[in-house]
Amino acid sequence: MMSPHDPIELTAMEATLENRVLRARARGEVSADDAFESLYREYGRIVFSWLAVRVDAPAVDDLAQDVWLIFYSRFRGWEFGVEKESSEARPVLSFLFRTCQYVARGHGRLASTRRSEPLEAPEEVAVPNGRDSMLRKLEATRALAIAKSVCAENEVDVLLAKLSGMSAREIAATLSVAESVVDHRYRNALSKLRKKLTVAIRIPFHCTKILQCVTSCQGCEWRRWR
Repeated sequence: MMSPHDPIELTAMEATLENRVLRARARGEVSADDAFESLYREYGRIVFSWLAVRVDAPAVDDLAQDVWLIFYSRFRGWEFGVEKESSEARPVLSFLFRTCQYVARGHGRLASTRRSEPLEAPEEVAVPNGRDSMLRKLEATRALAIAKSVCAENEVDVLLAKLSGMSAREIAATLSVAESVVDHRYRNALSKLRKKLTVAIRIPFHCTKILQCVTSCQGCEWRRWR
């Protein structure tokens, strides 16, 4: 994974390249991996620049890799829409921007929590609100791995944001939707995850943690978004 360091500005050529890549992918002219490589070369420095102004320098490389891993998982099942009709559409750039926001905010909240925790505190003291802290600290990639097969794309967006520690108001502003829509998508995602994990024969450890929270969070602080 490259580590570009010079912030750059977007140009019409960059937008055109994304559009060409997506159209070629939609027509089956290039593989998902080849299209991903082209988009990575085009937007790698931009993602790095976005993160560089939001998080501490030592974390930028790792978080940039997280952003691209999340995008790679999504891109393999990408549904092509407006980019086939409009040369100005940049859905990939928009997705990367939102993902950078989620990842950076989640990193900041987790770092703040760690700084405030006593070094020798037992787990139950260091994490007073177990359900809330549990989901906030789950890696976004784990959440996507569980949710991508059962949740709609817009539900995964909201779930990823919530797991990164964003409020309903922040998510609504980022996605340009009403807070009621955010809440609806979030509840739908929880319901689908609950059903998926309940019927699973073997549940990984981190999935068990999610299931415990989902099945016992009725009326808890975790649901008090605002």
